[in-house]
Amino acid sequence: MASTPLRPTAAALARYPIPAGLIASLYRADEGEFAALVAPLSEYARARIAAYCVEKERLHLLALKVASNCAEAVLVKAAGVEIGAALFAQSRVEEVIQTALHPVPAQEPMTAPMQIIEFAAADWMSDADECSEAA
Repeated sequence: MASTPLRPTAAALARYPIPAGLIASLYRADEGEFAALVAPLSEYARARIAAYCVEKERLHLLALKVASNCAEAVLVKAAGVEIGAALFAQSRVEEVIQTALHPVPAQEPMTAPMQIIEFAAADWMSDADECSEAA
């Protein structure tokens, strides 16, 4: 029996082309649009999109977002054993998914209002005299 390759063959990939327009739409979509775009796709099609996106650094978060809707076996079938399993594991980390869905904007640090402290001139002058006598 022949061993299964870690990645699908070129002929298998050619049967399921991924439209660049779909990737662009998914990348720009908000939560509702994303769900509407992904809903009609089969699980294998979603896994293929995740496998495609994970190879592009700028699309890595999109890959995790799409992979979060796929079973591990389907991801392994679409992307190969190592990449599919890694995609499955990474897409299940809650913080990564939430960061991808809702990036938190940086906030400016809070500063306390400036307080003016008044010193009595007599106290300051007597401290200065003591220092000069000690020297």
